[in-house]
Amino acid sequence: MKKLLLILMPFFLLCALPAVAQGAKKDTVASASGAERVQALKVSFITKRLDLTAEEAKKFWPIYDEYQDKRDVLRKQLQADYDTVRTQADHLSNEELTRLANEEMSLKQQDVALQAEMHEKLKNVLPPKKLAELYVAEDDFKKELVRILTEEKKSNGGNPK
Repeated sequence: MKKLLLILMPFFLLCALPAVAQGAKKDTVASASGAERVQALKVSFITKRLDLTAEEAKKFWPIYDEYQDKRDVLRKQLQADYDTVRTQADHLSNEELTRLANEEMSLKQQDVALQAEMHEKLKNVLPPKKLAELYVAEDDFKKELVRILTEEKKSNGGNPK
């Protein structure tokens, strides 16, 4: 099974990298195809970095995906609140602004609680070294994604296509 993962991993990379090489739009990260592209890159990046066995991957990805889905809900609410403040701050009452600020803190606390919940679940799935490497891999992936998008912007002459 580990050999199967090692064979499939380059396939996923080969499928995802042509989109990068072709200079896909920078704003596609927010679109469905852009989000799928980022997700494919992230799965490949984390799988490779953690060197997950087939058994580990089978248990790891459902937990991680559920965590990501829950975080996405929190992020969308947080962004909606930010958009409200950006566009309507001058027209909102102090009570409404206080409610939005309090909600921001609540959403951030919920995010930390989700991270702790995922951590506890993954302690039963991954050895300590791989669990610690996961957090480093997530941070490194963010940096890699910024690098890819920056290169795409440069290759498009600074203008989105």
